[in-house]
Amino acid sequence: MLFSYLLVSGITTGALYALIALGIVIVNKASGVINFAHGELLMVAGFVAWTLHVGLQLPYGVALLGTVAIGFAVGVLTDRIAFRPLANADLVSLVLATVGLSFILKGTARLIWGGKADYLSFPPLTQAEPILLGPLMIIPQQLVVTAGALAVMIAFAAFFRLTTAGKMMQATADNAKAAKLVGIRTDRVYMMAFAVGSLIAAAAAVLMAPLTLLYPDMGFLLFVKGFAAAVVGGLTSLPGAVLGGILVGVVESLAGGYIHSSAMEVAPFLVIMAVLIVRPTGLLDFAKVRRV
Repeated sequence: MLFSYLLVSGITTGALYALIALGIVIVNKASGVINFAHGELLMVAGFVAWTLHVGLQLPYGVALLGTVAIGFAVGVLTDRIAFRPLANADLVSLVLATVGLSFILKGTARLIWGGKADYLSFPPLTQAEPILLGPLMIIPQQLVVTAGALAVMIAFAAFFRLTTAGKMMQATADNAKAAKLVGIRTDRVYMMAFAVGSLIAAAAAVLMAPLTLLYPDMGFLLFVKGFAAAVVGGLTSLPGAVLGGILVGVVESLAGGYIHSSAMEVAPFLVIMAVLIVRPTGLLDFAKVRRV
């Protein structure tokens, strides 16, 4: 019973880590930059969702759509403020710009929401009793969150496969110079990458909020978990981000259940070391050459 509960819990958490990793991978594939403000984007989106759903008493669906729309807009601003002015600068400058943005977002969250309480709780979407399926004990809230994360992943996959914007993002990620030669506005693609990455972070925040407490410093920890998932799967592999997220979530849950709760913070790094020893590029990243 314990194992089944930990497994289901790990898959639920892993699905959310996968969403965070997807946002990191999208920006990295398109621009070659790791957005170190990604965790803070998720944190701010969580507080926005709380304001809409708890503060303004809007329905959860409306709060989700509103938060995702605001997340998209914040992603566009991230490109305009932190990336576009330094597009031709060296990689270190770009990374420092995203780090600086993370502190700005964290300070803004403390200014707006920090005085309400140390931690804010988001009400669960369902109060139903746990469901027993043989040896499996499933909490309905976990089903809602997992289904929501899966829906976001499917929509995201359809975006890349079926839309012109998604295909342009893939072309730019594969070869930015060739994309320019065929008339693709790569500057707009970069903006779209930051916007979509932030949108996914916002969706993950709304799904994760009922399972955790909201506080201004939560962003960095979530970024670390998502980054661990992205590294495990491969920093340029979208399916790898999903696989890495599930793997990190399950390992973290089992470590917390069978070893100690403190082991949950160490588990993702152990997974990274184990995977990188065997496959330095990640589980599903088969590129022979990587830019450093």
